[in-house]
Formats: sequence, structure tokens, C-alpha cells
Amino acid sequence: MDRLIIRGGTVVDGTGRPRFRADVEVSGGVITAVGDLAPSGASDRVLDADGFIVAPGFIDAHSHSDTAFLRDDSGASKLYQGVTTEISGNCGSSPFPYAHPSYGEKEWRSASFGEFYDRFVREKRFMGVNQALLVGHGTLRKRVVGEQARKATQAELEQMERLLRQSLTEGAWGLSLGLEYAPGCFADADEMSFLAGTVREFGGTVTCHMRSEGPRIDEAIDELAHVGRTSGAHVHISHLKMDNFRVHGRAREVWQHIENARAGGVDLSADVYPYAASSTTLTIRCPEWSLDGGDEALLRRLAGPDREEIVRGIREHYPTAERADTCLFSDSGGLWPGIEGRTLRQVAEEDLGTNDYAEAAARVIEKTRGRAWCVFFVMSEEDMEYFLSRDVSVGSDGRALSADPKKVAGRPNPRSYGAMAEFFRLAREKRMCTLEEAVNRVTLRTARRFGISDRGVILPGMAADLTVFDPLEIAPRATYLDPVRAAKGVRHVVMNGRVALENGAQSAERCGVLLRRRNTL
Repeated sequence: MDRLIIRGGTVVDGTGRPRFRADVEVSGGVITAVGDLAPSGASDRVLDADGFIVAPGFIDAHSHSDTAFLRDDSGASKLYQGVTTEISGNCGSSPFPYAHPSYGEKEWRSASFGEFYDRFVREKRFMGVNQALLVGHGTLRKRVVGEQARKATQAELEQMERLLRQSLTEGAWGLSLGLEYAPGCFADADEMSFLAGTVREFGGTVTCHMRSEGPRIDEAIDELAHVGRTSGAHVHISHLKMDNFRVHGRAREVWQHIENARAGGVDLSADVYPYAASSTTLTIRCPEWSLDGGDEALLRRLAGPDREEIVRGIREHYPTAERADTCLFSDSGGLWPGIEGRTLRQVAEEDLGTNDYAEAAARVIEKTRGRAWCVFFVMSEEDMEYFLSRDVSVGSDGRALSADPKKVAGRPNPRSYGAMAEFFRLAREKRMCTLEEAVNRVTLRTARRFGISDRGVILPGMAADLTVFDPLEIAPRATYLDPVRAAKGVRHVVMNGRVALENGAQSAERCGVLLRRRNTL
């Protein structure tokens, strides 16, 4: 069998141990040898790694690439950062389980993870990076309970549990909660603990976009810790941050709150993205009660007597021009392209002729049918950097996207193109941690947190996902106004034993696959 040799590099193996110079041999999709290897035969392929670091492929701990391969299978935004695996199906949303499966051009809505996986294999699909998919609690609840703001009945809890168990049995990696979004926000701790107990049986992970990332963040951590304590499951805070100016400067206190939960026996971890701006739909600024029934119900309320109260709720976020400038429109769903790349303040004053920024936000929601996406400049750099210096994984909260601006809608948050590269830049320039520690946090440590047993370390027998990079050069190029720009500093990427990127350029190969959890019941 032909060999692939990565020759002459400095290996940082993912364990955190000191680097060492070695060659790495790959054959049959796995790492077969590490050391001073004999000269290759005529049929062997050699990648020159002299002067570069050879590391396990990086794992993006929080992504939303669920069906991104249907739009663009390159995964370039992640691949050029050295990412080989993404944890997807986050924030309560996944492409399964749906009561009425459908397979459109841009999405697959499947009855279960197994059906999604089988179609992927049957159609011989590939993508730019590997994916490990979670079951979205919001999708699960929408199928069984609907989008109503009410407690699930016992019968509904049992039905959700059966559907969750089915997908976990078929190889899904855990459960994701999205408690700031409808319908996940309508669930109570008992519901979450009940479902988390099933995840624990499978050794999976419960990720959580918490109910609050602002003034009530301590309560939100306590709620998740309660779920972990009562269920025994590993619980994981998604994109740990404080997204409200009223709580900036509290990073040390919040981290201590997490440490206290750990000391109390809760298996609690977190991921962080290295940007001070978040990104989601503008509807997140509406009061929770107004989301009962979904976007169409919200639009009906905005057209009726509830409008004033909804606008009053939005005004808590945008009371002044200064706060309105923190909201940058990134995508209008094709319904109002003129707002993209402009702030709420600009759209309010220049297009709508008002300085009532909450009213302007309501009008944007109406005109875009709730589809307006925004970049929200709501965190402090100091808090973000403090969290990033702790024992956390790195997640982009982005998607695997094309490197061609013509193939990308709107102006996405640059984290899709730069989160991992920015982490390495900050670790280097701010001296947050050693290179060995940085690699460990985005490889083996993250793999262990999500139960990925065959990746994350350079060792014979492990899957051959490898990233070769320049530790002094790796950095993002993407900006908020020019986000579709590939990162720099990654030399080669090998994925599942195949060359996905060589000499800084993506190959024609699509080496990523849909990963299936092996230790299922």
C-alpha cells in the first residue's frame, strides 16, 4: 500500500508534551509510524514539513456546518485554518429529527441521525472537513411539543427521549441545548435533566447555549450545573461570553463560578471564540414571550396590539445611538440587501428617518420576515481574552464556507474564517499559553471532551488527521467588513489519510466525512 510521509517537521503531538523532531507516516487512512523514517519508496508521496509544526488536525468545538456541504463542499473557511473536524448541530438546532423528512437543494431534514448518515453514505457525499453531529433539543422539542411556550407533558418527554435515544444509538454525539432561542427557551431544568440522563448512558455530551450570557449569567451556569449534577452527564457551555455591557469586567468571577461547579462534582467544560462580536438573528433582541409560536407568530404580534410592548423589550438593548451602533447587519436573507454592512443606527437614521432604534429594529424584523442576521459588538476584549486563557476549547460558532466571496451570502462574522487562527495568534502574541498547550486544547483535550477516541493525537493507529503550520505566521485575514478571506500560515492538511491542502492551497480532494460515534449501545 502506498505511503504518505510528512518529512522533517517538528511534532507537537496533541498531548501537551514538549515538541520533538520526527517524520510521520500515513497509510490506509491512519498514522502508521512516527520517528526517523527510512527514505520513501518510488511510489510514496512526501510532504515537506521542514521548518513547520506537525500537529493533529484541529477540532472546532462549536460549529453550525450541519448541511453546509449542500451549498459548498469545500469547507475552505475551516480547512485553511487547519481544522479537520467540527462539532455541529449546536444551539438546539440540527437537521434531525423531523416528523416529515425533506431533502431540498440546501438542506436535508431527516427523521433521525441514522437516516441522515445513510443518505450521506449512499449518495457518496464528501465535504471539506469532518463533522460530528449533535441532536438539537430545539428541533426535538419542535417535533414533539411544537413552538408553544409551555411545559412538556410526561408523554411528550418520553417521546422526545425515544427520538433522542434513536439518534444516539445510530451514532449521534450528544444533545445540544439552545436556551436563548425558541422553542428551547420554553423548556425547564427537569426536561433537560431527563434528556441529559439518556445522553449520559451513551457517554455523550450535552452542549448548551445558556439561557443568559448577560446579567443572569450566574443563574444560567447554575441551571446547567444542576442538569449535569442531576443527570450525571458531561455538560459543556457553548461560546462562553458575557454579551451585555452591564456585566463587562466580571470574567474572573464568572470563571470562578464555573470552577466552583466543577469542585462540586459537575463535569463541566466550555468553549470560547476569540472575537468580541457575536452573531445571530435580530429576533434574539425580542422578549422571550413574543417568540411563542415562532417567527410567524412574532410577525403577527408586531402587526397587532402587542407591538408596543415588543418594541419596549427591544429598547432595553438599543436605548441610544451608541448601543445601536453595536448592531451590524450581516445578512438580510435576500429581502433587504441594502442594510448589509451597515449598523442599526445607520439604517434607522438614514433609511427610516428615525432615532427610535428599537422601532427601527422592529421594522427590519418585519421587512426581512425575521431573517436578518447581525454581528453584535457586545463583549469586551479583556473578558474574552481572560476566558480564552483558561481551560477552554476553541469553537468558531461559524460555518464551513467557501473562500469565494461570490458563493457566500452577506457578510458573515469573520470567526468562520479566523477563529482557530486568531486563537493561535493571540496565544503567541499575548503569551496566553505555550504552543504545546494551545495545540492540546484544540486537539486531544477537545476530542476527549466529546468522546472522539480516534483523533486528536499523533500516535500510530489513530486516524490520519494532521495539520502542518507555521507557528509564527498562522493568523486570520478576515475582517468584519471583508470577512471572506482565508487564514494564513497553514502549509499542509491531511484528513483521513488524504491530502486536503498542500503548500497552502486546497486540493481537489474532499476528504471530510460524517463521523459516527463508535461506542454506542
